[in-house]
Amino acid sequence: MAAEAGAPLADGIPHTVSALIRRGAALLLVQEQEPHDLAPTWMLPGGRVEPGETLEAALRREIREETGLEITGIPPLAFEVEIEASLDDLVGTWRAVTYLCDAEGDVEPADPDELILSAEWVPLEDALFRLEQVEWYDSAPLRAFLAGAAPDGTRYRYRLGGRRGAVIRSVVDVVDEDGG
Repeated sequence: MAAEAGAPLADGIPHTVSALIRRGAALLLVQEQEPHDLAPTWMLPGGRVEPGETLEAALRREIREETGLEITGIPPLAFEVEIEASLDDLVGTWRAVTYLCDAEGDVEPADPDELILSAEWVPLEDALFRLEQVEWYDSAPLRAFLAGAAPDGTRYRYRLGGRRGAVIRSVVDVVDEDGG
């Protein structure tokens, strides 16, 4: 998910989707390793929106593939982040949309891309720590959502610069606190 964004939607910006799935005090994370990654990373489950696919359809497909779970109901928008990257091997803008999801089934990843190594329920603080180890991921929007410090659907923007291994992330800007 980090190296390439998804298909452009009506606004022309490629999109990715991810799911915030909780079980008690734990979050569901997936351990993934893309071909350019030196080591595996932990992320919220999700991925690219394919051409012609809706955000919800992409979310349901990605969660099924990466975790084996089926999303139930209509998931509400948790938050959205626009990321502008200017790295040595990643240049462009994409939008990462995170939904709060309920899901059922057994955790059994079946990723056709073979990038997902495992999926597991991780205690909240450990999950946040793992996410903060991903050099391009900014956990501030997730922390704000989990703490109730930002309204559901808040939109953020941040920039990435530098090169892999030395990424410089700008401070997260709130674009829209109304989610509209």
